[in-house]
Amino acid sequence: MAIIQTLIRRSAFAVLLLVSVCPDTLLAEENILEYYFDDLTFLDEENHHLFEQVQILLQNERFEPAQQNAKILIDNNPELAEADPILYGKLLTNLGILLSAQGFLVEAMEVLDPALASIEARANPFSTTLTNVVMARGLTQTELENFADAEESFRRAQHISHRAGGVYTPEQMEIVDHLTRLNLRQGKVVDADREQAFNLRISEHAYGEESEKLLPILQRLGAYFASRGKMIPLATTPDYRYYREDVFRRSINLYQRAIKIIEDNYGVSDLRLVEPLRGLARARLLQITNRSKSEAALERVLSIVEANPDTDLPDRITAMVNLGDIYTITGDKRAKSVYLQTWQLMQEDEAQMQLSAETFGSPTRLYPEGSSVLYLSRRPDAAKKEDAELFIDVEYSISKSGRVTNLELLDKNVPNAQVRNLRSRLSATRFRPRIIDGELVATDNLMIHQTYRVAASAPTDASISTTEGNEDLSADDERP
Repeated sequence: MAIIQTLIRRSAFAVLLLVSVCPDTLLAEENILEYYFDDLTFLDEENHHLFEQVQILLQNERFEPAQQNAKILIDNNPELAEADPILYGKLLTNLGILLSAQGFLVEAMEVLDPALASIEARANPFSTTLTNVVMARGLTQTELENFADAEESFRRAQHISHRAGGVYTPEQMEIVDHLTRLNLRQGKVVDADREQAFNLRISEHAYGEESEKLLPILQRLGAYFASRGKMIPLATTPDYRYYREDVFRRSINLYQRAIKIIEDNYGVSDLRLVEPLRGLARARLLQITNRSKSEAALERVLSIVEANPDTDLPDRITAMVNLGDIYTITGDKRAKSVYLQTWQLMQEDEAQMQLSAETFGSPTRLYPEGSSVLYLSRRPDAAKKEDAELFIDVEYSISKSGRVTNLELLDKNVPNAQVRNLRSRLSATRFRPRIIDGELVATDNLMIHQTYRVAASAPTDASISTTEGNEDLSADDERP
């Protein structure tokens, strides 16, 4: 049971397939404290005690007093600048990291630059001793939006790792993630994808193309490329549309590789298959052109859960809710029977009965994700100067099948084109319907207050390609 709880019971009955995931959240954590030198040694008791005090404060996340003590440690040992430049540079690095972690970015660079120079005075240009200070500079430069300098720092750290362990050393994978994030922040999405593809090659070189050790990277990159594909609207230029399909193919192939590795090592009914199958279903769904294939993946998940003795009722219910949701999204009429069976199962267990109200007590938006703000290319003429907000107010109902009906315009101060666009959005939206006393019911008198903002400039092809918007929208409604 522990395995299935880890794999699929992350949040009871959340819309797991459609939780918005940004690509950069799937990368290595951007934590500058990882590069803090915590293994420094001092011969005298006073310095040793002070360094230990900094460690304790840091562990308790008391950064300001830790920074103060780190500064005292440097001020008490000025002779180290000549006697032991590497140790002195490491002390400066630690101070710079503590400053950067608190948001004092300019002050951090004023410390990290001499820290690098101090270590360089004695260390080999390709010594791994330089990695921490170089990475700390890169992360600080990224936050300062000095992107060119940050890339230079990360590339230097990567080159150091190559000299130490070869071109495909796994030690560089975190550096590659930082380069990916840097490219995403600059809108260089193709370069970001190339970096992540290189991370896969690193893992394949280290472990082999069919190794179980590849499973984490295959599933992480599957999620990364699915999220990247979602950023590219379906209604875009032919070149971007082709690239969009290529990105989704990568995601699907990665999940399929993970599934095959698990099947070859553990069989076709192993619970380890649940996570990649769910990822595959999400990728197919976001791809849009292969939504029906999402159903097969989640049907298999339910089959595996039901056949496995290590699962329990909550596991089965979660799998059934997810399957009912995908049926609703794809318009499969089997959604009704799956939802009703799920509701009946939930009545057999007191804890699940309490959660049934959360799951089926009110309509749950499934697809596509809503956007609290939509964007216009210019301020509409219909809006008055005193209007502080651009908006549309609409009333609507949700049918027993989870579709939007009875759309009625209540108020607006944007053009009719935007009203038609919002109607189109809502008409394409699918909800998990309510269940009362074992019956699916419609929900009336719902309202949406959709707000709009004027984009700073009209979206270009490049900005559209990097937008995490709805694929069914026209370009002027995409986020800038």
